[in-house]
Amino acid sequence: MNLRNIPSVNKILINKKIENLRINKVILKDIINKELEDLRKNSDNKNGEISEKQIIDNIVQNVETLKKLKFSKVINGTGVLLHTNLGRSPISKKSIKNIETLVTDYSDLELNISNKKRNKRTERTSNLLTILTGAESGTVVNNNAMALLCCLAPLGKNKEILISRSESVEIGGGFRIPEIIELSGLSIKDVGTTNKTYISDYEKNINSNTAAILKVHKSNYKIKGFTEEVSIRELSKIGNKAHIPIIHDLGSGALINTSQFGLPEEKTVSDSIKEGATITLFSGDKLLGGPQAGIIVGEKKYIEKINNFPLSRAARIDKLNLNILQQTLLYYISGEYEEEIPFWSMLRKTQKELLERAKFIEKKINGNFFTSSENIKSTIGGGTFPDTYIDSAGIVLNNKKIIREIESFLLEQEIPIIGRIEKDILIFDLRTIVEHNDEYFIEKINMFFKK
Repeated sequence: MNLRNIPSVNKILINKKIENLRINKVILKDIINKELEDLRKNSDNKNGEISEKQIIDNIVQNVETLKKLKFSKVINGTGVLLHTNLGRSPISKKSIKNIETLVTDYSDLELNISNKKRNKRTERTSNLLTILTGAESGTVVNNNAMALLCCLAPLGKNKEILISRSESVEIGGGFRIPEIIELSGLSIKDVGTTNKTYISDYEKNINSNTAAILKVHKSNYKIKGFTEEVSIRELSKIGNKAHIPIIHDLGSGALINTSQFGLPEEKTVSDSIKEGATITLFSGDKLLGGPQAGIIVGEKKYIEKINNFPLSRAARIDKLNLNILQQTLLYYISGEYEEEIPFWSMLRKTQKELLERAKFIEKKINGNFFTSSENIKSTIGGGTFPDTYIDSAGIVLNNKKIIREIESFLLEQEIPIIGRIEKDILIFDLRTIVEHNDEYFIEKINMFFKK
């Protein structure tokens, strides 16, 4: 197309395809101008003519791409229950229904209806947390890394935090515990060695400038063999003697005994409090099975310090996640967590149940490419139980010729279907595919073979 023949913005705006686009006119003009500008810049490099129709189609495509810039549902066939890239723990449908009113109307977020006075937004959540953990008080911020920062920052600048070298870890996304400590205004004092830390390592490093002892739970890695570490119970004795708090970053934060689900027994939040932790913090979207949140429980005077520190205001949790968290905690109080919290509901499924589902799906799939299999292992994910594998079942494709093609096809669907490839076998673990998605899963696989 000759540059002089490029249509004007006004001419493009009255095109029927453009008129039918549901988009802010100012933004639409920006998209049109950018398309025309790119066309002018690249006119010398273009081979062949570009028609007005192509320009219109490009603009329509750019608008449609813009409208897709949001999160969308995916079907998780990876077998990783707390898949960080896929949003970690799914939320209970009942919890989501409960927040509809909060989204579309007003709520008593920071109001005590009985006395008509303002209250803290986390006050009711604090009451639930004390019942479930045995702690004196509790509060909530927007994530667990921020929870740690909010615990450390009020302790005073230029003071020291003692931490075992074996616990000075990376928490994900490239962020590390020493960096968070430094950001709080405190300095880190490493004690012990990578594999062995004794009580004496802490005792001989406590001085008048020591603000606290930090213990970080090893949830996403293990140190095996010639090892030694100091328990919270032992640390609490040191803390009481030196009048310094013991901060326990529990990470995953289980409220219940995980061994009842066939997992290794994980220290619970209640265990941490009973053993003498001054403050315990953990994530809301891991073993709790709730929304993203940083949950802090412990001695009332320290929780009040955290709540009154300016950083807590900057890190406060929003009303929607807070309400979902409250609903999640109420499932633990009512004893309904196995049925209502998707994480526990998926985890309790037996291999036999999953295999029956897999065999049913196998019969519904055209051709003989996919077969049911019980040689599948699920993992927890989310930086928890790194060495734990759960017997599962699902659908597998053992055909090197089409494995990449069908994987790409399923990823390109309106609701992408994500599996995993192991040893040239495409696996869809049914433990993490919610049952109501089975029909869609079958439909899309059959669609591939009809191409």
